[in-house]
Amino acid sequence: MLPVRSPRHTQLCGAAAVIVACVSGRVEGKVALITGAAGGIGAAAARRLAQEGARLLLSDADGDGARALAHELGDGAEAFEHDVTSEERWQAVVAQALATHGRIDVLLNNAGVFLAAPLTETSTEQFRRVLDVNVTGVFLGMRTVAPAMIEQRAGAMINVSSVAGLIGPPYLTAYAASKWAVRGMSKVAAKELARFDVRVNSLHPGQIDTDMNTRQREQTPELIEKLIRGIPLRRIGTPEEIAHAIVYLASDESVYVTGSELVIDGGVTA
Repeated sequence: MLPVRSPRHTQLCGAAAVIVACVSGRVEGKVALITGAAGGIGAAAARRLAQEGARLLLSDADGDGARALAHELGDGAEAFEHDVTSEERWQAVVAQALATHGRIDVLLNNAGVFLAAPLTETSTEQFRRVLDVNVTGVFLGMRTVAPAMIEQRAGAMINVSSVAGLIGPPYLTAYAASKWAVRGMSKVAAKELARFDVRVNSLHPGQIDTDMNTRQREQTPELIEKLIRGIPLRRIGTPEEIAHAIVYLASDESVYVTGSELVIDGGVTA
């Protein structure tokens, strides 16, 4: 049984008659860079990783939001205003992280944008914007961080895709295209970087209760409600439920896991 707990507490985990002590600090001392960290899945992941002992680099286009979260988490967390589509900003963020910590152990490529619209009503500008953030942002993140992980011969990259990167939901042409690309890039990078003990996995959430989901619900309430009715568990997930999986992929518990697709979707793709 995997422990889900703060490293500052003692707890026993049991299965049947077997009792074992939970191991604290599942990512103790690891340096984790999180994009899109100001809210939603990124913020939930930051809080869980902090509970498990990680030192955090919080990046977001909303610099004030990232700084507020860093202030909340206290020592061991710092914030960056970061446009993930900018090659120069990626280089600056990674350079500062390495100057401060000397290493990056975890890269969580979480920043992204969502668009739900019929194919015939999706503009070229909208399509390109979704791919620029969701695909180019992930590509730049992996490419910029990879040399440091290769040099230290260790690291975990976690790329947030979606169930839309596994199936073809209607009205999500641009979004699905971007998330299928994230899934594919993750597999290629996993094979290229495996010989350096750098692991790359994609994460595939379903409908999650984030600000992005709320904004889309306000724009197209009937579409989101239709999507929720298609979830076997009959509810949307929480960012905290995704954060638990991120801790696993970031930790040494998943040391033999690379090139995988971890799906957390309430049964949609079952």
